[in-house]
Amino acid sequence: MVREREVSGLHLVELAGQLCILRDLRNASRDCSMLEIWRLEDSGGWSLLHQIDLLRHVARDLIEAPIVKVIGSIGNCISKNKVVIVTSKRNVIVYDPVFDTLETILAIREAHSSYQTEQSAIRISLYQETLVPVHKTEEETALSTPLSKATREILLRLPGYYLVQFKTVCKQWLRLIQNKSFVRSYYLQNMDTRPKIMLVGKGTRGSCFSFVPLTNLLQRTPSRDTWLDTKLVCSKPCHGMNLLSTEREDYLYNPCTGYRIVYHTREQPRNCPGDGYTLEDHSFSVGNKIVGLGFNLLKQEHVIVEIFYRWKDFKSRRYFLTCTIYSCNIGSVESSLIPPLPVNDMPPTYLEGVLYWMSDPRLGQSYERAIVSLDIATNTFGIVPCPSYIAKWNRSPCRAFVVELEGKLCAVLADQLAKELNIWKVENGRWERTHILQLEGWSSYSLGCAVVVPWAVYPKDGKILLNAGRKLGIYDPARQSIKSLYDLDELLRIKSLYARHHFLSELLWCRAWKPPFEQNKVSDVCATVHSSEEINPSYTEFMPLVPILYEESLASYPLVRKSRWLRR
Repeated sequence: MVREREVSGLHLVELAGQLCILRDLRNASRDCSMLEIWRLEDSGGWSLLHQIDLLRHVARDLIEAPIVKVIGSIGNCISKNKVVIVTSKRNVIVYDPVFDTLETILAIREAHSSYQTEQSAIRISLYQETLVPVHKTEEETALSTPLSKATREILLRLPGYYLVQFKTVCKQWLRLIQNKSFVRSYYLQNMDTRPKIMLVGKGTRGSCFSFVPLTNLLQRTPSRDTWLDTKLVCSKPCHGMNLLSTEREDYLYNPCTGYRIVYHTREQPRNCPGDGYTLEDHSFSVGNKIVGLGFNLLKQEHVIVEIFYRWKDFKSRRYFLTCTIYSCNIGSVESSLIPPLPVNDMPPTYLEGVLYWMSDPRLGQSYERAIVSLDIATNTFGIVPCPSYIAKWNRSPCRAFVVELEGKLCAVLADQLAKELNIWKVENGRWERTHILQLEGWSSYSLGCAVVVPWAVYPKDGKILLNAGRKLGIYDPARQSIKSLYDLDELLRIKSLYARHHFLSELLWCRAWKPPFEQNKVSDVCATVHSSEEINPSYTEFMPLVPILYEESLASYPLVRKSRWLRR
């Protein structure tokens, strides 16, 4: 069809995502003023899409223009799209196939220039609003080479603490590891629903804390130099970060890389006064401070929320608390918000941009439990009703709190009398009881002696990871049994026995190989060392090692440079 006769002005054009050919028939005959647009069909043949008669246009310069081209179309449907035509007379005409009309939308006056010719006069084109860069930056070019791509795939599969060391290999690796796209890909690559556990101890060589993976505990038992000398509470991971809290400081930590930011507590630690009030002390509380870590999905930054009780009175049910919100990226502080209900001393849980606390029915006007929510993006508090089984409070010692399991908000009631944990989950806007954990016969997880928190659920078999502070166990719902995963008391006992065995070996070696006149001297020294070491350090004022859940991540915040002032 296209080769029926000699036709000049033949060119390809894309219209609404389809390949088309424009045929300018004006040069085929003096009496012809027709343009034809042919479309390539899926079958491979060509079909006539439009016939445009240029005589319909009032302006004669459209017919007299030596060059007429179609540069695109406007619209979504190819049969009804308006066709954009440009001429060498610097006019832009729009053809409407529905009404078969031509309309001039742009006419540029003649501009005399030494380099313009009649054939090269068309300098008009369509464009699209976009933020796509015209060319790659030097960094993007360097990271797009085959070697860089292979290096990137290898680094994505390594632990985070190795990548921190690999930053010093060369500048190219430094740029690659610090690239935002690589950090995001690393987080997605290592996103695993299986719980990953570390033990937190006191840091050495200037670091605040040290971290030992639980899998390496048998090969490398933490020394006494890494035992904590203050009480520490750790949050669950939130977008690659954890919050480690003491009474005086909060540490935003990435356990994989060692990155940290220290926030000093605005409220000074103090004994919370009040009639009938005793400060509750368990593995998940730190003084009179309730602190949680969340994430602002709108601003893409972590947020620390601290609630302090300055005063409590369980007899009169009166209380006074403050709430402070820290933005970790921009450094802003908000302290004017007050929760609508008093909250208990258990840490909050984070889920999809919202923090949740369980209320304390011993305070305030309400005698029922409810869940207090905080929308981090809008800084607004709300109230979520509890399951009726948990909302009722009959002055029993049962403890209630909220947790996140399998990406769902859960409410937990620890029934000391029945010796069981009742777990309720929000599903499609309704509360459903999903688990009843029977703890009778498991003295290490007695609800009367410790707070037991369902920490995570293993995705393959549905077993539940329990955290009792000094002990971690895996609960099997089918067998109603607990498999010990970590026991701090047992770990310290083994370490004590190892230290004693090592001491006796050294003592026997000294007596066997030292000269007689030096044996008494060696025995005195060994006895001094023996007396200074604690043989059975099962009791400590604080937990020497604290378990923490973590995510493989390279998350961090850019360092804020301090301004420098010139001194006169």
